[in-house]
Amino acid sequence: MNSQPIQKSNDFEASQPVCPRCGSHNIRKNGHIHNGKQNHQCKDCGRQFVQNNRKKYISNSIKKWIDKLLLERMPLAGICRVFEVSATWLQKYVNAKYAKVSRELEVSTKTPGKLIIECDELWSYVQNKQNQQWVWLALDLETR
Repeated sequence: MNSQPIQKSNDFEASQPVCPRCGSHNIRKNGHIHNGKQNHQCKDCGRQFVQNNRKKYISNSIKKWIDKLLLERMPLAGICRVFEVSATWLQKYVNAKYAKVSRELEVSTKTPGKLIIECDELWSYVQNKQNQQWVWLALDLETR
């Protein structure tokens, strides 16, 4: 006969999710997130989380490539496919980049005299034919 005490298995506790905020085991299932993973909610503090979540970090070298592709006007959906980043992350990244760009224009002064301008216009429908929008553009031929 074996004299060693029988140890209880902690498999059940290991499989139970733990709240990342408060450490509680009082958890309920709360549907699934966009990619099909099980979402959980803590009954004590209300925090929602995914068990064994793997947050993907985007390296600086990939960010540099994304910056180059943005300058080449590659579509955001194409960048998402190539670098396997989420559309939400990419949109936030682009918005943060554009927020850093100065909104002030530097206009050079022109000496008084003859002014030659080049004009152009374009129009398009927006959502329906009753909503016709026009854009007018006038450029000084010398200074653009």
